Amino acid sequence: MRAAGYIRVSQERAARNGYGLGAQEADVRRFVEYKTWELVELYREEGVSGYKKDRPELDRLLADAKMGKFDVVVFPSIDRVGRSVRDVLDIDKKLRDAGVDIVFVRESVDTSTPTGAFFETIMASIAQLEGHMMYERLSKGKQQKASRGGYTGGWLPYGYRRGDKGRVEVMPEQAKVVRRIFRWAAQDQSIKSIARRLREDKVPTRNGGTWTRATVRYMLRNLFYAGRVEFEGKLVHGQHKAIVSLARFNSLSKSPRL
Repeated sequence: MRAAGYIRVSQERAARNGYGLGAQEADVRRFVEYKTWELVELYREEGVSGYKKDRPELDRLLADAKMGKFDVVVFPSIDRVGRSVRDVLDIDKKLRDAGVDIVFVRESVDTSTPTGAFFETIMASIAQLEGHMMYERLSKGKQQKASRGGYTGGWLPYGYRRGDKGRVEVMPEQAKVVRRIFRWAAQDQSIKSIARRLREDKVPTRNGGTWTRATVRYMLRNLFYAGRVEFEGKLVHGQHKAIVSLARFNSLSKSPRL
């Protein structure tokens, strides 16, 4: 029997800490050796989610199957094939139409038998359920983090950057500019004059653009600078460091100029 193996990880983190490519390859090779088959090709899909339709190595495997390059495909587990029942069964059908059988090592399922084909559907359903539960846990985790004022990704305002382990860090030089803007505003300088002074002083923006009234107005209205974030319509204490005091921010927020 000529065998092919298919292994996949969706993230580098999974490769290091979870069921990585090395462990998957070892399982595939061990099984093929046990069956005394010949491993003719190993398809490695790195950094590709099981939810994606476009998977280069999987496409190459299916094309080689049509060309009759092997008789059976060994997958380390059913969730390496896909994260939905439809995808797993669709791939199974394409391989069957090419005269190729499938084996899932961890689940001990051989789809060349009626019992194996039955269990494949069950295991694919379980893999789909696990995928949905994983997504739900991730979403809940983000919501809990946001409710505590934590950063959950996305754009950060001028003066901040994303540091190690996703923490929000203050950029000292930009923070000086932010404080200057709030100080000038507290001195009753207009937004137009603040933007003009920043241009005259050749203060760099984040992306090399021009200081405008809209940019300055947005900064003076952004509670993130006072260490607060909005969650579900409520203001909560952020886990990041404030650049200006809440008292200064509140005093300016009442100004009709903003």
